Order: sequence, then structure tokens, then C-alpha cells
Amino acid sequence: MRQIATVIGLSVLMLTFGAIAGGVGRTGSDPAVSGGVVAPPAQVINGADATKAAAALQDRLRALPDDWSAWSSLGSLYTVQARLTADPSYYGKADGAFATSLRLRPDDNTGAITGQATLAASRHAFGEALQLTQSVDTKDPYAAGNLGIMVDALVELGRYPEAFTALQRMVDLKPGVASYSRVSYSYELRGDNAGAKFALERALAVAQSPGDIAFAQQYLGELAFNSGDLATAEQHFAAGLERNPSYVPLLAGRARVEAAQGRTGEAITDWQEVTSRLPQPIYLIEYADLLTSVNRTQEAAAQLALIEASAKLFRAQGANVDLELSLFDADNGRAPRALSAAQAQIDQRNSVHVEDAYAWALHASGRDAEALPHAVAADRLGMKNALFAYHRGMIEKSLDRDAEAKVSLEKSLAINPYFSPVQAPLAKAALAELQKKAP
Repeated sequence: MRQIATVIGLSVLMLTFGAIAGGVGRTGSDPAVSGGVVAPPAQVINGADATKAAAALQDRLRALPDDWSAWSSLGSLYTVQARLTADPSYYGKADGAFATSLRLRPDDNTGAITGQATLAASRHAFGEALQLTQSVDTKDPYAAGNLGIMVDALVELGRYPEAFTALQRMVDLKPGVASYSRVSYSYELRGDNAGAKFALERALAVAQSPGDIAFAQQYLGELAFNSGDLATAEQHFAAGLERNPSYVPLLAGRARVEAAQGRTGEAITDWQEVTSRLPQPIYLIEYADLLTSVNRTQEAAAQLALIEASAKLFRAQGANVDLELSLFDADNGRAPRALSAAQAQIDQRNSVHVEDAYAWALHASGRDAEALPHAVAADRLGMKNALFAYHRGMIEKSLDRDAEAKVSLEKSLAINPYFSPVQAPLAKAALAELQKKAP
């Protein structure tokens, strides 16, 4: 979501002078929909709240089974429940609710279509999400929530100029938490972390609900952590947890900081809670990496089994977790599977994250000459990403391009020396080896 200078400049003006409106979301989590459909209530900030809200809607639909708007709202709520609980069975329920809404009201029901787009994005079916949002945009070009999902889909597809144009429209229509957070990510993608921080601070300034405040604090913390600023990251995660103790991503952020600070016992305790409350593949992978880094191999192996089981559940409900698993497999000696998953993604989209994953899978397969152009492509926006730089450096090192590898590895550790409990020490060791070889 990072745009050319003129559009970013306009976004800054909107951030500074624009009207204030509510919202949630940064990369596809915005549940708000237009077209007369009521979004899940703002107080839905955890699984228990979502269950209560779903029960209330189900009661209404038992009394009024032809209420197309309530069916669409229920679909949106099921999508939120899938995110809050990491239970992909809610995806199928959301599918059914949106289909019922559209059967009852096939015309003038753009809210249900935006809901379907949100569901598709949640499943990482970004091409489908884009098509659905485009169909809504032709009917209702003023639907800011729909534009948010369009932006997310375009970003994930690697179609950045189009994404930034859509983002500018969203900011113009509805400045608020949802648009400001996406503007922040647009800055981050192009390496302007100061701009990203500014936009998130604007999001926090207008946030009113505990969920929105926790969301803004989480990403401020992530931005600081990804820049190697542990103290600031810790402050944001603590502030967010104070306002919303049930928000699991904040707890995951705190666990990362604790691990980076050497507070391994506290980090493991927090990761145990995170993975028990929200067993998403990405969290299970991070926990397994931490356990591996401290030689708790049996526990790490148990997490591996959970990762496999979780991935199967998500795939059974139509969700795509290939990108996350490709990196994990490449790091854990399963190069053929990593390459197959990354290849499937690069055939569909060429975002910087997909380029990086494909490069790393090729490297794990011993195909470094093919990997390097993709590692370079991952850096095409200038994002300050320590993992990207590490991957590129190791690929260059394997090609005996020592001077370039040294630059890349130094860049990785300068961006964030704590980027991974497993990979960061490997980056330091590889850099030390190169420094010894240098004349």
C-alpha cells in the first residue's frame, strides 16, 4: 500500500486535516460493510463477545428468517469469529450466511458482496477478493469499507500502483482508523517507517473503541520491534494490553520482545497462552522457532505437529496458508514442499513477500542463481525488512558474492538484530565468517 510521492503527499494532508471517522483494519480485517448492512458491533473484541453477538443475530433470524441484512451481518460476524478464534470452520458458516442474504436480496445488496470479498481475503484468495470488490465499486464507488478490502487484495497481489490509487480514494472518502492504518502500511512497504509511525499515531488519536485502540497500539509496537526498538515496542504492547487484555496479537508482540531481551521463560509462557488462545499457523511457527532456539527440541516437535494439523484445518475450509508454510518448510529441511508452495503463490501474485518466500525456497533447493533475482525483486519497494535482507545475503553468500552478501547481512542486522530467534544468530555467524575472509 505504498504510493508514488504525489499520492502519499495527499495522504499526509488528509491525515493532518481530514475529518475524523471510526473504523478498524490494516490488512484485510475491516469488517465494516456498506449497502445498508450493519457491521458486527464495535464491542466485538474477543471470541466471547463474538459468540454473544452471533447468538443475538441468530435469535433475530429465527424470528425474521427473511431479513437479508441480518444474514449479511451474521456472515461478517462469522468472518470476525474465524479471525478471533483461529477456527476456520466459521468460513463455511460465513459462506452460507452471505449466500442466503444474496438469495433473499440478489440486487442492491453490495454489503453482502463486500462481506464475501472480506471472507475471500481472509482465506488468502486475493484474486477473488479483488473481483468482488471491483463489482461493488461499479455500483457504489463511495463504499470506503469495500475500498479497504480492494486495497488489501491489490497489495497482496503485488499490484502496488493500483493499490495506492484505491487507498487515496479511501482516505478521501473516510479518514479514520481503517484508512490511516492502511496508509501506515503503505509507508512501511516503501521503507518510510517515520511516515508509517505518523499515520499509526493518527489512527490511535481517533480510535475510540478498545478494539481500535488495541489494534493501533499493536501495529505501533510491531513497527518499533521491526526496527529493533525493543523499549518502544514494549511500551506500545503494554499500553494496548492495559486497554484490551484479551487482544492476543498484543500478547504475541510482548512475547517477541521478551524473547529478544533474553527473558526466555516469560516469552515461552506468553507464547503458550497465545497459541492456546489463537492457534494460527504463524503463531505456532514463531513459538516453535523460539523453542528450537533454546534447544527444547521435543516441545518444538510438538508444535510442528500442531502446525501441520492447523494447516490441514485451514485448507479444508478453503484457506491458503502456503506462504507462511513455505518459509517454515524452507527453514526446516523440507525444501521440495517449500518450493511447491512458493511456486503456487508466485504463479498467482508477485508481492514482495511472495518474491522473498520464493527466493528462499529456491535457495533451500540449491538453486541460488535462480533465487537471487527474486530476492532482489523482494526489495523493489525499499521496505526495511530484516528477513528479506538476511535471505538475500545468504543467497549472495552461497553464490560467492561475498561483498554483496556482507552488505545485505549488515543491513539485516542494522534493521533489526532480533528479527528471529533462529535466523538472527545465523545471520551474525555468516557475517562474522565473511568478515574473516575479507582482505
